[in-house]
Amino acid sequence: MRYINLLVLVMLIIGVTPKMSGQSRNYKPERPAIESQSDKLRMAKGWKLDILGNWISNENAISDIELTEATKYSVPQNFKWLQFVLLKNGGQDIYALLYETTAYISAGQSERRVYYFLMDSPSYSNIISTIQQKTGETMTIHSSSFGYMSDRDGVYTANKLLKQMEQSILDAEKSPAYNLNLNAQHVDSEDVVRFRLPEQASLIKDENLKESYFETGLKDIQRILLPVSSQAETREFDLGNVTVSPSGMAQSIDDDIADRTPVKPQAEDFNLTDQKSVLPTEDSISNGIQNISLQDTIAAINERPTKETAIVSAPIAQLSDIEGWYLNSEGEWVTDNNHSYKFETVGKYEMRNFRYRDKDYILITRFEKYAGASYYLISKADYLNTLVALERSSILRFPVIAYAGIGNTLRDMIELSEKTIDTPENKDAVVYRSNYMVLQYKLSLQKNISRFFVFYQECSKYGAETSRENCNTKVSNKIKYDDEAMLGSDILFNKAYYESTYNNFMNFFRRPVSSNSLPESTPKEDKTEWDIEAR
Repeated sequence: MRYINLLVLVMLIIGVTPKMSGQSRNYKPERPAIESQSDKLRMAKGWKLDILGNWISNENAISDIELTEATKYSVPQNFKWLQFVLLKNGGQDIYALLYETTAYISAGQSERRVYYFLMDSPSYSNIISTIQQKTGETMTIHSSSFGYMSDRDGVYTANKLLKQMEQSILDAEKSPAYNLNLNAQHVDSEDVVRFRLPEQASLIKDENLKESYFETGLKDIQRILLPVSSQAETREFDLGNVTVSPSGMAQSIDDDIADRTPVKPQAEDFNLTDQKSVLPTEDSISNGIQNISLQDTIAAINERPTKETAIVSAPIAQLSDIEGWYLNSEGEWVTDNNHSYKFETVGKYEMRNFRYRDKDYILITRFEKYAGASYYLISKADYLNTLVALERSSILRFPVIAYAGIGNTLRDMIELSEKTIDTPENKDAVVYRSNYMVLQYKLSLQKNISRFFVFYQECSKYGAETSRENCNTKVSNKIKYDDEAMLGSDILFNKAYYESTYNNFMNFFRRPVSSNSLPESTPKEDKTEWDIEAR
């Protein structure tokens, strides 16, 4: 019996071996490639509800303030163009939403970016269905295959973009989910499509597109939609009614109808046409791209409703006649129009009254010339108590209740402030946290000069509120420069600062003061006059 078993085992090995070793070393798996790309949508109106209940519109950008061409790309929801691309991966279709934008990084620095959002055939088919049905119901597509290519990271080509797409697919299981929200409807005697560019699912605040969205005509969207192959249903290769032109554009067979106004790609556009790039083969992208889920409720979006929020005033004070000065390596004082300037570039400060749950606050906004705004919410009582030392100190630390850095809007800050105020205090905390808006300054009434800098501190105490405080200094969420270590010390003013007049500085920071609300200040004869030297 033992010999019979041995004989059977030998026969099995002989039969299996050719299958294990018969594959040629020259074998290469089929690799997916760009199959087709749509035209580009170059214009959509961005709408957002501001704090006063007014709808603010911008071309190709969503903001609650009117943007200029120079500031348009300081908000996260903006684009130059967008299009759909079809990739073939053996028997599988991968659809990508691509869009290009310019992002401001820091003082005078920007970069071009092409973003991608990958989805499978069922997801893309649901986009088509939602647009065709025009029910007004908001559809959400989920995907963890999202990212962008930057022109500051070397080459700016389709090869590089596809490699990054591949890596996003490989990393999908450990990447955060992103959502694409979209609906179509008939409103104001017109068929329209409303959408937002993909954004991280955990940060979405208006998933039903009630208060902020892009809007464009349904026909404009239909022009950039790619046909859906029957392969999405059968998984069999079938050309159907679709072929691919030499340029890579999807066309229908026997299509001899020319466009009345063909759109020529702009010279500066990133373009996939004529690229021979391919993606390495993956068995499936289903692990990284989830199916579509329709919203359980139909958003009431035929009208643009208002929403009750905290009461926020128009600006009550502004400090705008300021200029940054920086001592460069050659020992020369320069402003931000000089290439050797390595300081940040604040253009102005604004102050607003903020009232919520019968309490008064001060909201200060710090506007970067090229990178957006930062926001500080301070209790009015704390502000006035801190301001007492204005004329006899060189550093004031205003306790901050809520802070939002660059990339946030005024409405984002209002919502964050409401949420922070509504959050109950944790009385069992082991770590006590407190944050400050720090104003460091030197003043000369005689010369009518103020030199100053504003920064943010995150501080904590462990064990008890009387413990030693440890603080982390932050200029903003996104801006860093070489001389941050000088903040809080007198040597800062030997290297970098902002300058304005004494009167404008005092008028701005003393604006919340009224005759019966300011605690008694230091007597005038005790006021310190700093020795401010000329540059």
